[in-house]
Amino acid sequence: MRHRSLTVAIALALAASGCVSGSSLESYRPKNQDEALVVSMLLRIPNGIKARSVEMILQPYAEDVYVGNFHKYLGVAGPTAPLSISKRDLRGVYTEVFHGAKDISMDVKNFRISVSGDRAVAEARTELLSKFEAARREAKQQLFVNDVTWRLRRTPAGWKIVEEIWQ
Repeated sequence: MRHRSLTVAIALALAASGCVSGSSLESYRPKNQDEALVVSMLLRIPNGIKARSVEMILQPYAEDVYVGNFHKYLGVAGPTAPLSISKRDLRGVYTEVFHGAKDISMDVKNFRISVSGDRAVAEARTELLSKFEAARREAKQQLFVNDVTWRLRRTPAGWKIVEEIWQ
């Protein structure tokens, strides 16, 4: 009996600390065709970051997208983040991030999705790892972790992000 309660306590501690994670975006198994289309659209963001392609990153976004609580210089939510930025601003952010980074990658973890008709909501934790050259030729890196909510709408051009909120 004591071993079972110890096991449960350790599992709860790991879950609370984030060591036990949900499904990543890359390993998520869609339940239907709509989920598969949404997931493939959202995968363009981390794949675009890996390829350092601003155009690939911006493909999932609608022209009138609302990106809320996104800090233009760090790419993460924070108290000094503007209320919203436009798709044009988002393009500038990723261009600057790629210009300043020696290496960059993004993991999308704890992915959850809900599709209802022509609307979908996806939530995840993003981990953006940016490596850059330091003054003394020492490689430095910085990890930005955020929770994000994407609200998508089905359009004639496919599923598009109409709202992206960073927490």
